[in-house]
Amino acid sequence: MFLEPTSGDESPVPFTLPTYRQETLRHILLGDYGVITDAIGQLVALGYSVGEACPKGNRVAWSDPIPTGRSGEYVAVMTRRRGMRS
Repeated sequence: MFLEPTSGDESPVPFTLPTYRQETLRHILLGDYGVITDAIGQLVALGYSVGEACPKGNRVAWSDPIPTGRSGEYVAVMTRRRGMRS
């Protein structure tokens, strides 16, 4: 079913994907669930974080608030990426 390589076969040339460098910034919110969701809403209202896309090609993503293991405490992280300036 499979062909055995012969001595005359050439190895394929390795293929590498181009790299795209990005600058990354992370904001961490730590506190009560309601306060975290309110803060995210305020940042959206101010236009600083607007969900999945920001002006000028920046991309923004908030994590869902996750319990930290301490009583009533949650953490949420916003990751903001943009292409590197040349």
